[in-house]
Amino acid sequence: MKVNTSDYQPNAYPSAQSRAQSKSDAAVFTVANPGTGSKEASKDIWAELGGKYDIRHATFDELCEIAITLYKKGEISGGDCAIMTFDWKRAADDLRKDHPDVVADLNIIPADAEGRRDWIAEFEARAKRAFSQGNDGGYVHNQKLADILLRISQEKS
Repeated sequence: MKVNTSDYQPNAYPSAQSRAQSKSDAAVFTVANPGTGSKEASKDIWAELGGKYDIRHATFDELCEIAITLYKKGEISGGDCAIMTFDWKRAADDLRKDHPDVVADLNIIPADAEGRRDWIAEFEARAKRAFSQGNDGGYVHNQKLADILLRISQEKS
C-alpha cells in the first residue's frame, strides 16, 4: 500500500507492485493463539472467588481482596480495581473533618452492623445515579463493575 502525503488529505491505495511473502514475513505477523489452559485458569478464578465470597453480603475489605485478585489474574483493568477499592466511607470521614455536615458514608447502599453490604446493588445504584445525572461514562463503568461482581455471585457453589 502506498500512502501519498503530499496533499493535506492523504490518499491510501493499493500498490501496483506486489511482492512474494517470505517465510520470515509470515513469522513476524503470526499471532500466537493462547490455548485452553488460559481460559480454564480464568474460569477457575471466578469459581474460586464465588466459592470464597458472598458478594451480596461482603465487607469492603473482602471487596478489595476480590478486586486485587481479579486484577492480578488479568481479569479486570487497573482502573476497575481502583474504583472497586476506593473507600467511600473513609473519604466521607476525611471530608467531615472540615465539613461536619457531610454524610457518614458516601456509599448508596447502607452496610449492616458488621459492615457488610450488597456490592452488586451498590454498583447498580451508582450506575443508576450516574445515569440520572447524565454521566454516561459513569453509568457504563459502574454497570460493568456490577456485572463483574454478578459473575462472581453466579459462580457461587
